[in-house]
Amino acid sequence: MKLAVSNIGWSAEQDEAVFALMKEYGFDGLEIAPTRIFTDAPYERLSEAREWSKTIKQRHGFTVPSMQSIWFGRGEKIFGTDSERAVLIDYTKKAVDFAVAVGCGNLVFGCPRNRVFLDGAAYKTGIDFFKVIGEYALSNGVTIGMEANPSIYNTNYINDTASAFALINDVASVGFRLNLDTGTMLYNKESVDMLSGKVQLISHVHISEPWLKPIERRRLHTNLRDLLAQEGYEGFVSIEMGRTDNIDDIRAAMKYVKEIFYE
Repeated sequence: MKLAVSNIGWSAEQDEAVFALMKEYGFDGLEIAPTRIFTDAPYERLSEAREWSKTIKQRHGFTVPSMQSIWFGRGEKIFGTDSERAVLIDYTKKAVDFAVAVGCGNLVFGCPRNRVFLDGAAYKTGIDFFKVIGEYALSNGVTIGMEANPSIYNTNYINDTASAFALINDVASVGFRLNLDTGTMLYNKESVDMLSGKVQLISHVHISEPWLKPIERRRLHTNLRDLLAQEGYEGFVSIEMGRTDNIDDIRAAMKYVKEIFYE
């Protein structure tokens, strides 16, 4: 397993300090929110994105294993109108193209407010939507990682990991997999046992807390490590925290996660 940390956890002014910590603790994956790299219309800047990716690799040795906040700033909803879905499909395809440009293999699908299940909506609408974007991702060698978001993030659709697995089975696209989130598991009091036999469906792992608070020591993490190792998971384990000005919180999380997954 490889280690990453998401850049939503600190400001751009702290990049170099966090990059130094990443090297110190052996984190070679930099998960990104595209708007943290290019604040304005990131998906229209593919040439610049390629150059940024080359520079981050040459200067620091980092790769970009995953992208999140892929719909940042969008107001359209999956279960809204046909035209809204068309816009979101087109926008997601551009996000996939951006991922290809930076060498990223996983796009986290969180987007809780955009996926609210509206009155009168049909479950099949979601299946059809994710089938389209999953197949486009697959055709470009990347994966859409569905993230279960509990209700605290203001959505009522795919609130737990079991629901995410069910949707993945219904969509039936190799380009549509699970972005496992331990914050979701903790909030829902989910057991690692529910993942047994299903690790092959996991594209990316977030070590997080509910409300994206600083990472705490949890038995869940060691149990998860053991199961991932047992079932041959070779992807990234990424720290996801809300933005903090306290660099010590980031250092502590990196030190802890390295100890857990490399002890």
